[in-house]
Amino acid sequence: MKNNIWFVIACVLVFFVGYNMNDVAVSFPRYKVAVIDVPEVLSKSSEIQALKRSQDKEMEELNTLISKAQNELLNEHDRTKLIQKESEYRKQIEAKKQTMDKEYNSKLAKINDNIKSLISKEAKKSNYNLVLPTGIVLSGGDDITDVVVKQIK
Repeated sequence: MKNNIWFVIACVLVFFVGYNMNDVAVSFPRYKVAVIDVPEVLSKSSEIQALKRSQDKEMEELNTLISKAQNELLNEHDRTKLIQKESEYRKQIEAKKQTMDKEYNSKLAKINDNIKSLISKEAKKSNYNLVLPTGIVLSGGDDITDVVVKQIK
């Protein structure tokens, strides 16, 4: 009889603990999740397209400098002058390439920050708790790619 009373008390205790845990689980806020196709956003960004055009133009200038250096070095017959010119052109080409890379990375970081800001603003405006790239999501989430693409054009 004594064992039955302890058993009943334990069952009642387990019931109340389980009931209270269920109540807590039900009261947790629901997360609203959005997904975004990052490569599509980047490909449609006017800033990214302008950066690509600028980079292409600078690459043409660098290729022109390289061609000029090659022609001049081929026509130089004095070994001392050849070594000196080659060294000068290497320095010019390397300096131009480093400048190009630094400017490109700086501009790309700024564009990246702008796009992240737009995504964050859209997420807050639409009450999303979480935004994930579509590449890692198998299923679910509201796609906000088109909304962000319209804002970046």
